Amino acid sequence: MRLSLAGLLAIVAIAANALDTTIVVDVDQSWSESGRQKSLLSATVELSHSFESAGSLNVIVRGQALGPDQLDPGRHDQASVSPASQRWYLNDTFELELREFYWDFDLPKGQLRVGKQQVVWGQADGLKLLDVVNPQSFREFILEDFDDSRIPTWMFNLELFLDIGDLQLLWIPDTSMHSLPMPGATFEITAPFANIPTAIPFSINPIDRPDGAFSDSDFGLRLALFEGGWDVTLNYMYHYDDFPVIRKRIGPGGLELSPGYERTHTFGSSLSNSFGSFIVRAEVVFNTDKYIDVTTTLNNEGVEKSREVGYVVGLDWSGMTDTLVSVQTFQSILLDDANYTRDDRETNFTFLVRRNLMNESLLLEFLWIYSANDGDNLLRLKSQYALTSNIDVSLYADIFDGERDQLFGQFAQRDQIGIRLAVGF
Repeated sequence: MRLSLAGLLAIVAIAANALDTTIVVDVDQSWSESGRQKSLLSATVELSHSFESAGSLNVIVRGQALGPDQLDPGRHDQASVSPASQRWYLNDTFELELREFYWDFDLPKGQLRVGKQQVVWGQADGLKLLDVVNPQSFREFILEDFDDSRIPTWMFNLELFLDIGDLQLLWIPDTSMHSLPMPGATFEITAPFANIPTAIPFSINPIDRPDGAFSDSDFGLRLALFEGGWDVTLNYMYHYDDFPVIRKRIGPGGLELSPGYERTHTFGSSLSNSFGSFIVRAEVVFNTDKYIDVTTTLNNEGVEKSREVGYVVGLDWSGMTDTLVSVQTFQSILLDDANYTRDDRETNFTFLVRRNLMNESLLLEFLWIYSANDGDNLLRLKSQYALTSNIDVSLYADIFDGERDQLFGQFAQRDQIGIRLAVGF
């Protein structure tokens, strides 16, 4: 499944002459109180072509050059990503990635998409709930756009247009999981996802990622309906939770940590409807098996299983010209009892204001994400101006607040201001 780097470059070079081609070049620089935090040059090439009787081909290739900073130091081991979806490293600072490579086939009452792709479920802003099909890269925590941070995977995506609605069927033999930052990275996770004592030495075993293309496949289906003015989806995924479960035991050299993955059934639904200038949105999920770290470190290897219910309710208002105001409430509830390291009920709020000015040439955005349990939060400010039809320049600031052992507070020393230039050809 994995192409050689030379073969991929040859395909792109040949295809660019025959296919419709779009190129976007991004220059992104950010600074924190300690100096330059990110220096990123990115070029994305998108190729597409429709064939009269054989569907259409779409290819997206992205090359990125990181400056001499610690955003992703050295070469990420990518142990949580399947070989078929890993990035290629030319050296410690330049990487090349096949973002998407899929073929669309039109059917009498449907469409089949085969290849490496993204599938988006849900409409939540800032945080994810129902969007569980593709894993995510956390190289920049949750600061990247979801379209850029999702890890596209190889899958068969069949959509059938039925009388009652659209039925989507997914088979995903690609066993990629979330990609977490390496030690020493700018956004290295330091908040205690696992209950790791600091008084004794510990070691981390290699990650145990499932790799059976058939036995470890993910399967999903979604039925999209329109009923009584409501857009409704009914969702189901049988999949591995993309976050690793870290089991612990005492070995000869101290505490041994063994990261691995566990399956779960995810049942979910989404709905939305408009009422004048308001849009009401909601998502709900039920996970049958959620593995959570517990305070009794070695009891059941330091983890316990629980059922979990999660939901998000959002209200969008567009009653002012070129303005969107949105509020959301997220909640995760563990249904089983144990001495978990997290609260049984976790609640987050988001507040978004987005406004277009100057005939939509200028975009201003304010996003605040607040944890009700711990009081830590993230404030994101952005202004984007279209210099021409194909050149955009953006100024942004990301401000974290909280304690070092909290989700957002762990990055309180990573506040940043930045500028981004995007040029399309």
